[in-house]
Amino acid sequence: MRSAHRDQPVSVLDRILAILETVREAHGSTTVTQLALATGIPKSTVSRLVGDLIRQRYLMRAADGVVIGLRLFELGARASTPRRLSLAALPVLAELSNATGEHLNVAVQEGCEMLSVISVRGRLRPVPSRAGVRVPSVTTALGKAVLAFTPDEEAVGGVMAGLDRYSRTRFEQELAGVRTDWFAVDRCETFPGVVGVASPILSPERVPVAAISVAGPVTDMDPTRMAPLVRHAALALTHRLAAQVA
Repeated sequence: MRSAHRDQPVSVLDRILAILETVREAHGSTTVTQLALATGIPKSTVSRLVGDLIRQRYLMRAADGVVIGLRLFELGARASTPRRLSLAALPVLAELSNATGEHLNVAVQEGCEMLSVISVRGRLRPVPSRAGVRVPSVTTALGKAVLAFTPDEEAVGGVMAGLDRYSRTRFEQELAGVRTDWFAVDRCETFPGVVGVASPILSPERVPVAAISVAGPVTDMDPTRMAPLVRHAALALTHRLAAQVA
């Protein structure tokens, strides 16, 4: 742990980082008293900041103190996702491309958008998206697949902020269906004439870190037929990512 004899953190950000670093170094739960002693921050200030961090899910309560929260695991997973996905996704995408012949995407969520990190061209012309392109989470199958399993209610609420009450209710119902079926559908909501089907890719902590999708022309894209193929690919990629960190 940090020593109370070091220079005391001055700014709020310094204090928050000192608290998080001390909890991380503890390799287990830590009390407010221990944090105050280790960081040199007044106990009342530690208590207030810890409460804020718990509400934001950067820390969470344990039986005898606080531990690192799920949100930090999510941020860490997202930071390493593009590189890890590139290593794990190629054989999965090759199999899915051979099975469908359609346009494929693997994307991660950034704010209210999905950022494509891997793209495989199919028969669609022009190509609706490619690596580096951002698309709205609220309309795309990729975004719906991730949002349906996102535990951060604030993040989901932020994506839905622009929806009216009726659209919000419909979207929440759609996400509930995604959680049941494990696939989401974009019925020409993002690109005219293009139907997409996506399924979430999960971290070992069961947090969605990305999604994989198949997109094709509305004239002959059957979401029900594509769904098992996309779910299988997402599950395979989930297992491959888990094996990388095992």
